[in-house]
Amino acid sequence: MAALLPRGYRSVTEYRFRQDETDAIVRAAAYHRKDFCHSVIWFSSREHVGIRSSIATPFPRTPDTGLGPLGRLPLELLHDVLLRLDIRSLFSFRQANLNSRQTVDSLHQYQMVVAHGLNLLCALLRTRLAIGISLLDFYHALCTKACALCGEFGGFVSLLTWNRCCFACLQGASETQVQTLAGIRKQFRLTKAESGQLKWFKTLPGIYSMEESVYKSRIAVVSTQQAKLVSGQQPHAAAAQAQPASSGRNPKFNFMGSCALPYYDRRTGRVEYGMSCAGCQLALEKYIIGARGEKWAFEARDKVYAQDSFLEHFRWCEQAQILWRSSGEGKNQPTELPEGAQRGGYFNNRE
Repeated sequence: MAALLPRGYRSVTEYRFRQDETDAIVRAAAYHRKDFCHSVIWFSSREHVGIRSSIATPFPRTPDTGLGPLGRLPLELLHDVLLRLDIRSLFSFRQANLNSRQTVDSLHQYQMVVAHGLNLLCALLRTRLAIGISLLDFYHALCTKACALCGEFGGFVSLLTWNRCCFACLQGASETQVQTLAGIRKQFRLTKAESGQLKWFKTLPGIYSMEESVYKSRIAVVSTQQAKLVSGQQPHAAAAQAQPASSGRNPKFNFMGSCALPYYDRRTGRVEYGMSCAGCQLALEKYIIGARGEKWAFEARDKVYAQDSFLEHFRWCEQAQILWRSSGEGKNQPTELPEGAQRGGYFNNRE
């Protein structure tokens, strides 16, 4: 396979680097695709300014009331109960009094969720799906690295299936497909009882997909995969063909049903948002790859890596190595750093 790749894309020999150079290599030759994260449910950091401190910081006072019967439980057992509470109930408990607030805030899992998963937390609360996800569920998702469908870095969570997924699977995998509730009922000819078994929510107004489509109305959506399981059948062919593109089969609903979530490594404490290769973007701009519109070239540019897998890719990516050398091995910005890498993708700044 390596022999078939264009000259200038894959290096002839493996590039070797020291362990203490890894962070500098990432800064010089990789970048975070912010546009991917902004194509799904996303909230500006300005919206979190007043929220973060209020939901993560205990009041600096000594509580004068207890927890009632719960206060008689061993602390370890009480913490286990709280971990298994759904998010909405956990917030209700936290608001009961100062003691309950301090008890929830003392949980490491809660602090990590609030620190690194605030966008997803807000999405769950605003879509009213928080009642079905426990703190332990959320923390487990935060500490999961791989896409549940393909094994690549999974930087997103599907709200309806609560699975980690990569950006490619979010768009194209059958397991992540989202459609309108009305469209699903028609396609699968669901009975009222079957429709009642479906997990659904109303979408949030916002800007979605890589086309940056604006949606102001809220639409009830469901998982196509769940509808198949509930009905025990494939969608009715005639009904599916009759659906216009603007109806329930609109692929933009996949973006409206997902949210970005970084990966938290419990062992090291490192948080990873995923990174793409600036060298592959540079190779496209130089027409080293993709000159004939080859699909694999654009997939290479859009691939999102965890740090360890990016560094393995870097060993053989000639253009990424050029960026690294031109940066003075991490001392300066690379001279040919693509604009897309500098901006973190192709969307305009929304902050």
